[in-house]
Amino acid sequence: MRILTILLVSIVLAACSGPKDTPLPRDLDKMDTIKPAMEKLTPEERELAAGYIMRHTIGAKLGGLFGGKEGPGIPEGMTLGKAIEEQRKFKADAAIEEAKQQALKAKLQAEREAAQKQMREAVTVTLVSKKLVTEHGYSGIVTDENLQVVFGYKNNTDRDVAGVKGYVSVKDLFGEEISGFLISNDNTIPAGQSATWTGSRSVRFALGDNKDRKLAELGEDKYKVVWEPEMIVFKDGTKLTAPKE
Repeated sequence: MRILTILLVSIVLAACSGPKDTPLPRDLDKMDTIKPAMEKLTPEERELAAGYIMRHTIGAKLGGLFGGKEGPGIPEGMTLGKAIEEQRKFKADAAIEEAKQQALKAKLQAEREAAQKQMREAVTVTLVSKKLVTEHGYSGIVTDENLQVVFGYKNNTDRDVAGVKGYVSVKDLFGEEISGFLISNDNTIPAGQSATWTGSRSVRFALGDNKDRKLAELGEDKYKVVWEPEMIVFKDGTKLTAPKE
């Protein structure tokens, strides 16, 4: 009778057992043993199971290769079913975190754009002129060529501006940047007044991806100037700033 009971229980357990009850090997080299069970899963379940396995094997190892802490491997007693549910929760949590980050990014971007709009209204910055200036040595040999630029500043407020800092991007008609200039001008601009600043840099020994020679040769109708202010300091000590990107 006892033997019959054991046999009946075994038959019932075998009948109730499905692919999700299959234990996961802890060694990646033995994953072929669960292939028959994986083939009985739905496509979504197979993707989740594979994601869990990769995360707890190769992914866990990679974490320790770059000075970090190696992640946990596949725990003892983990089944395909449990792995699928854990991976589903992992992806859901990751989606929530991604949504939070995107929302924060959008919020900061909106704040930055609003702050920059206020600063553009306070101080207008534009490229007044540009030209190539050739330098010669004592023997008349050309030693360098420089792009000379003159930027104009217009203080549109009723307060004196002590300094302006930001970035000027000069773009072609297709929106691609030709040249960019970091602006840091601490010359006082009286309320309602304008000022200019002249600077230059080498074209012959240029650094970065600036196409200064091309800019020097472009007509005014072939480019546009985008002023991206970072900070405006007024003479009374107050300032306008934009959040970092």
